[in-house]
Amino acid sequence: MRPLGPSDVDGVCERVIARVAAAAARCDLLEGTLDRGALRRAVANVEGAWVARSRGRVVGHLATAMVDRSRGRAWVPPDGASFDSPAVLGALVGAATPVWRDAGAVGFSAWVYDEPVEVGAWAACGATLRARRGVRVLSPPPDPRTGAAFALRRADIDDLEVALTLDRWGDPPGAPGPEEAERRREVADLLEDPDVDYLVAEIDGRPIAQAVVMPLAPRRGSRANAVHLSAVAVDPERRGRGLGGDLVGSVLERVRVAGYAVAEVNWRTRDPRVERFWRARGFTPTHALVEGPLPD
Repeated sequence: MRPLGPSDVDGVCERVIARVAAAAARCDLLEGTLDRGALRRAVANVEGAWVARSRGRVVGHLATAMVDRSRGRAWVPPDGASFDSPAVLGALVGAATPVWRDAGAVGFSAWVYDEPVEVGAWAACGATLRARRGVRVLSPPPDPRTGAAFALRRADIDDLEVALTLDRWGDPPGAPGPEEAERRREVADLLEDPDVDYLVAEIDGRPIAQAVVMPLAPRRGSRANAVHLSAVAVDPERRGRGLGGDLVGSVLERVRVAGYAVAEVNWRTRDPRVERFWRARGFTPTHALVEGPLPD
């Protein structure tokens, strides 16, 4: 177990390439090819990475995407870890822990493939499943339900107060929402971003739901020409009437017509109704977010 060095780069790259190809073979919603040159440059220049070697070969690696001091978390990206056994992953996390702690982290978060072996290995390191990422192809059309009574429009900064109200509707029950100043800043940034569609659904001029859509930059292992859907929220007084499904269907058709091929969404796993909602909209889980405290 040691920090990643120049002699480890090729071995780690081959593991990542094989891992991405195997994941795509299991799930055709994932992209199985990589730019080898870009991958090698990324691995060679990463800071905060470790390898496990046995009998002259790499049997695991762990790389930190970033340490978020404000949230006290070390972040591991989807291709930031590989391991031949759960014991190897545990040893890698143990090797990384002192460095993560010195950088201000008290826990770690990792995006991993939504496979029992992977999630189970991270669970053995003390992690809990927190969220899933689902993907769906936008062709054929999503077929939004007919009879949707709302009008959908793009909001701008003049709609900030409306958007803040809509955003609060999306807070999970019983969970603390962000501080109001932080929420205001984040919502304003989205409204002012020319690449983001902050969509508001209205009935008779009254806002009743929202959804935020943004294009995704190319990522290793993800399909090209993808869009991310987030911040879906419905007026609590109108829930249970199919409005959320109509909204998502309309938004997906909107981005399909705009030329996007794939949509992604992240959802929390705490509420099984949320899981059922997104699966019913055609989203298949591809990744899982696991989080845990740093080991003692």
